[in-house]
Amino acid sequence: MRAIESAVQLPAAAEPLEEYSRNYALRPDGKVIGVYVLPSPAEARVGDVGCEVMLENFESRPCTDAEEEEIAGREKATADLFGQANQSRWFDNHRDLPMMDDGGCNLIVIIFDPQSQLIQSTKCNGEA
Repeated sequence: MRAIESAVQLPAAAEPLEEYSRNYALRPDGKVIGVYVLPSPAEARVGDVGCEVMLENFESRPCTDAEEEEIAGREKATADLFGQANQSRWFDNHRDLPMMDDGGCNLIVIIFDPQSQLIQSTKCNGEA
């Protein structure tokens, strides 16, 4: 992890390295995959700013306490999966690494070859 983090050059559109949760695992081909994720800031979480449920007639109502608890639980699970800014973690299985669809440079994938000690690719995730 230290070798990768000291050598990696993030794409131009990326945030500074310390803003990312840095997650690593060994792939079956022997290469290390790094997944860098920008964790959601706590102030952006729905449970902290209120909640409304959209109704079929396009009106809305406030969330119940149970609905707010469910949302808070999902947000905590996502925060646990994505990790914390400036944190490096090793996963035993590459399938457990945090992933998201699209996201641009909110998620960066790095491939490192331990044999050559070279970073083979550094790419921001796609955008829809």
